Amino acid sequence: MKIEKIEYIPIRIPKRGAKGGKVWKTALGNNPFGDAVIVLLHTDNGICGLGEVSSIWDTYGSGLLRDMGQKLSDSVLGLDAFSITEAIAKMDKAIAWSKNALCFKAGIEMAMYDAIGKSTGLPVYQLLGGKRRERIPLSHSVAMGTVEERVAQVEQHVKAGFHTVKVKVGIDFEDDVKAVRAIREKFGPKLGIRVDANMGWRDEKTLIKVAYQLADLGVLSIEQPFAPRELLRLSKIREKFPIPLMLDESIWEPADALDAVRANAGDIFNVYVSESGGLYRSMQIANLCELAGVGFCIGSMPEFGIGTAAELQLGLAAPRIDHPSDVIGNLYFEDDVIKETLPVEDGYALAVDRPGLGVSLDWDKIKKYRTD
Repeated sequence: MKIEKIEYIPIRIPKRGAKGGKVWKTALGNNPFGDAVIVLLHTDNGICGLGEVSSIWDTYGSGLLRDMGQKLSDSVLGLDAFSITEAIAKMDKAIAWSKNALCFKAGIEMAMYDAIGKSTGLPVYQLLGGKRRERIPLSHSVAMGTVEERVAQVEQHVKAGFHTVKVKVGIDFEDDVKAVRAIREKFGPKLGIRVDANMGWRDEKTLIKVAYQLADLGVLSIEQPFAPRELLRLSKIREKFPIPLMLDESIWEPADALDAVRANAGDIFNVYVSESGGLYRSMQIANLCELAGVGFCIGSMPEFGIGTAAELQLGLAAPRIDHPSDVIGNLYFEDDVIKETLPVEDGYALAVDRPGLGVSLDWDKIKKYRTD
């Protein structure tokens, strides 16, 4: 089953509420849309594998397509679609020095796994080692805003059945604590609350003080207060934290995870299929976490339906899931480009057992949202 041709379709879809003037705000800035690239990997026996290139960094998915799409597809044309590790090696040789390239490599590798699954009749989780669970606990992110706006967002998510929310923080310590306190007071002790600083916090002394306040409010974890490579600083502050410290932007490919393990820099790693460079490498990180006794959960860019389906397959196969995960990227958008609805029930993402990634393209939606 040789890789005969690879097609790319750039897609842009507004975030939920963006058409009404609402802005999705985090410490990283404002992002009212999703910009990704759909990968169609054609094989010589007529199978088409689907992948998705997702990135919120720099030029987004469409910019990555312009900069590296042809080079990466040329590197794998003619390979057997089953040759995942060879394809990874060839893509790494084609573009060796770009973290952003990992997101594009992930989209191509994802399509290879989808093609293998369709060829064999197996869901991708079987190709990753087999199913370890039937469902994945979820959290839903809460964008920055006033205290009242954040409470209103949580109310929507609780009504939709979510048991955990991730509150975006990192600009104003006092306002962040007020928002978490208001959420806790309104929704009570049973609601799980995570906070995510997206590298926005800098003042260590104040951060430790805030961490104790958040601990009193029953917060589950604090995510990525500092810049990615500040592992020593993260390790030192972790020793003083009363709450588990989660690493996100610090964890891209497996080498990053190994560095973080060696530095004792985090209690939980939040791992992305896209940023890891694909399903194979994200499973390597999952296995490393299992061996090192580090918590593991899955993050979202967020992706559209194809990328979300890949995260779901990873979550079903990963040796451990220790924290509510963000395997619902497609729910953050006004629409999607797949025909299927990925099942979410009572705050859990449920298994999809169809061959490959288990999704197919809605070509009417592709026509509506493509930007080429």
